[in-house]
Amino acid sequence: MKRSLLLLLSGIPVFCFAQSNFQKGYVVTNNKDTIAGYIDFVEQTKNPVSITFKTALESQTQTFNTANCSAFSINEMEAYQRFDVEVSMSKMDLANLSVGPDKTIEKRDVFLKVLQAGKNITLFSYTDKIKKRFYLLEKDSATPYELVSGIYLKAANDNMMMEDIEFRRQLSLVMNKFEVGTETDRNKLAFLGYDEPSLIKIAARINEQKVAKSKYNSTRFFVGIGMNANKGYYKGTHNFASPDAHNKSSYTPYLSVGIDAFANPAIRKLIYRLELSLSTSRNEVSTITEGKYGESATHQFNQVTVSMIPQMIYNIYNRDHLKVFLGGGVGLNLSGYTTNKEIDKSFFRQETSVEENKTELEKLNFSLPLTAGIVLHKKIEILAGYTFSSAISNYQTFSVNIQRYKIGVNYLFGK
Repeated sequence: MKRSLLLLLSGIPVFCFAQSNFQKGYVVTNNKDTIAGYIDFVEQTKNPVSITFKTALESQTQTFNTANCSAFSINEMEAYQRFDVEVSMSKMDLANLSVGPDKTIEKRDVFLKVLQAGKNITLFSYTDKIKKRFYLLEKDSATPYELVSGIYLKAANDNMMMEDIEFRRQLSLVMNKFEVGTETDRNKLAFLGYDEPSLIKIAARINEQKVAKSKYNSTRFFVGIGMNANKGYYKGTHNFASPDAHNKSSYTPYLSVGIDAFANPAIRKLIYRLELSLSTSRNEVSTITEGKYGESATHQFNQVTVSMIPQMIYNIYNRDHLKVFLGGGVGLNLSGYTTNKEIDKSFFRQETSVEENKTELEKLNFSLPLTAGIVLHKKIEILAGYTFSSAISNYQTFSVNIQRYKIGVNYLFGK
């Protein structure tokens, strides 16, 4: 199983560079000509600076950018318009905050993503390596303006952070201009967040529309079942860590439930997963002590574990009928031990002694799981996993460790 995972890892570059995702769409040229065709829909955190386009799937590719394209849309998933706008340059990371408001701006020709369009305004977003910004285009106006937000230090020798909430005043003026909204709506502006859902909602209110429900679900649930191959072993200075020690593997079932959140619900390549699982393991480590009388020692411990595992999953091949994925995360494990005993046998004296809890095992421990697998028709996920060796003890000279492989099947709910 470990060899299969390594083979899949070695194939990642091939998948990543060879795969494209052409979806129906159109581009609008500088001459206002609309060309229907297919656009390579790439999942990215920043606004695109160019797109790859085909008039037909078998055609040669063309590149459109801000120099030759005024707008484009991808299969009703995303739409962009080109504008020459002022872009604020103030930093948002705490290590680089300015003292006082940073009013530095740049003029840029960029593609703005359309978030909400209506009779009065259009709301856009623009994200670069610095931060995410939102823009508003009023009807009968040619150029959008930025909704201003930011944070800064009050003074050079003061760690107090201040928030620039100019965007709330801007939206209040727009509501007054178009005579929309109630007094309650205006009062809510005082608590409005500078985030996409909040601003889409207020933009729809200004346009006197309802917020359009996305046809792409942003989350899904899953349940799973599978089999673990577990092996407990010692490392360090201990008889059970000697080269002659024998580590017995066990095969036990596990159950899991969880939720997936899609970075981009329309593409679903990058997924944030939170998984809860219940598993057991039966572990045995034994060794022969070469001495005057000849003795053997065995440590048996049976483990029941509830794990919470936040993960990131990436579909390195991404089609509706078949997806190939790789994932990794961190497991926070709460373990109980139904058995934890050491058995010493003397062959010469024919004596056996048993000592309970001689080695203290940790209830709270951590692990680093790696998974890979396929998804069939958006419903059936078949996976294999490897959990790197992790310690379940807290001693200076040795450690008790668990290594785990798994295979399993998840059922994915939703579309």
